Amino acid sequence: MSKNVIWWTAIVNPSHVEKYGGFGYFEYSRKAWKHWCKKNDCIFVDFTEPIEKDLNRFRPNWQKAIFVFDELERRNIDYNKIALIDSTAIPHWECPNFFDLTDDRFTAWRDIDNMKWVHDSIVGYKDFFDGFELDSMKYINSGFMIFNKSHREFFQSLKQLYYDNVEKFMELQDVKVKKGNDQTPINYWLQINDIDVNLDLPIAYNLTHMNRKEMFSYNWQLDEDRTPFFLKYGYLWRFTGMPKDQRTDLMSQLWEAIGGKYV
Repeated sequence: MSKNVIWWTAIVNPSHVEKYGGFGYFEYSRKAWKHWCKKNDCIFVDFTEPIEKDLNRFRPNWQKAIFVFDELERRNIDYNKIALIDSTAIPHWECPNFFDLTDDRFTAWRDIDNMKWVHDSIVGYKDFFDGFELDSMKYINSGFMIFNKSHREFFQSLKQLYYDNVEKFMELQDVKVKKGNDQTPINYWLQINDIDVNLDLPIAYNLTHMNRKEMFSYNWQLDEDRTPFFLKYGYLWRFTGMPKDQRTDLMSQLWEAIGGKYV
């Protein structure tokens, strides 16, 4: 019987360890998602070994997307819906089953956290996509995407696009645009291929930049309730927008405080 899958990506790029800090935060995300999968009768599938070993030409962010269907089929996993989730994310221990909110459509977060970054990235990749006018209000974050078997052809064509243009993508990523790897090309490819994307997930499923101090604040007017805002109002926390060593420290502190809930 097919089940929904959490496709959890955590590939260590050795060249980034010294430059950006370690990847110790993986363990906290992994433990939380395994708990969530058990609670919601889903399959936890970790993607930790790259298919292409040259991680300069084939960045982990690209590999997580272009090889998802190949890997699920290679592992003989009978899947229904798939949630591609970065290892920077931790779900609340009582996070509802978001697969129920997709209406069987491609579902993702609308990315509005850093509009200048988004704008600059869209402009930077525009010529590569022949001047296509991308709708920035439909721009998604590629760190959380839900899809199903009907989207297999889309991801296979994305893979072919990358293989056909790997040198050009490397130049854009490292020299000209310097704004992300896979995310903006995926957005262009979604809109060029007219993929129906559900952007209606509640904001509770997209709390990002957890290093902002207000996330850990509480409503001081309610003396009897000092629950931090992120626990009270968020189902899915993403520790993005910070160095990896800071991310590990913050996720470690969080796990020390609430890890006992994931049992």
